[in-house]
Amino acid sequence: MGITELEIFYEASLRPVFGAQFRIVHERDDFVHIILDGEKEDFFFTLYGVGHVRLYWCNECFIFDNQRNGLVSSDTFGEIVFEGKIDIQKLPQTIVDLVLQLRDSSFLSKKELVKGKIPSGYDDIRDYIIQAKTNDPQKNSYKLANIVIEYNLQS
Repeated sequence: MGITELEIFYEASLRPVFGAQFRIVHERDDFVHIILDGEKEDFFFTLYGVGHVRLYWCNECFIFDNQRNGLVSSDTFGEIVFEGKIDIQKLPQTIVDLVLQLRDSSFLSKKELVKGKIPSGYDDIRDYIIQAKTNDPQKNSYKLANIVIEYNLQS
């Protein structure tokens, strides 16, 4: 699946949910922004080819990179790094699932737990616990490999 097919997939999966706020900014053949909240641009993701996605939500960045072991601490500092195995065929659906989980919620806090080092030793492997607030009483905790999102009802 190339970038064009990814754009078609994301449009079919997310435009029905986000409506007119959804837009695609195709910068280059290997660099595309998918904006989910219109002009606000606080909820979007960027495709860097087919195996690297950065999802931005409430000033937090989730990194999905099939070349994870090539990243160093300066690449990942303060970010939420997915440590699961990345299958580039399944990654688009993983991103859609995470977007739908984060929709209609906002960031409260993040706890990081260092679990080890990547093979080069130049970055830490972490587990993340994200606290988010929501108005949806049906939202349950969500786990994606080393990332857990726990929801608190907005008061």
